[in-house]
Amino acid sequence: MSIKSSLLVASFCLVSATSLAAETPETVTEVAAESISIPMLSDSQVFSKLDDKYPAVLTYFTSSSYDEITEFYSQQYGAPLTEQTQYGRLELEYIHMEHPIRVIVDDQKTKREVNVIVQDVEKAEE
Repeated sequence: MSIKSSLLVASFCLVSATSLAAETPETVTEVAAESISIPMLSDSQVFSKLDDKYPAVLTYFTSSSYDEITEFYSQQYGAPLTEQTQYGRLELEYIHMEHPIRVIVDDQKTKREVNVIVQDVEKAEE
């Protein structure tokens, strides 16, 4: 095939692709990311926040004591369903607006690391 023929074929392909794209309606799908609200103590230093879908997870550091953290989340979510210390970490479980919520508190040098996990209602029922 000569260079002229190759250029002619390439031009034809380009024109065909352009006209096909012009005939195809563009579809733009926008998914509105809904942020899941997870309360945290006022002196929080956020390490990680994944709150655009379930399970939502918030990890932060605080100077607050175990008792202050427990009191704060009890004010937010009511009395914990369970409260236990496992592997040196405080684990609190709540149900708030039908969502299972776990709060895990662990010592990290001079601060406490707080992990809050909010599960989806549908996943909790499985």
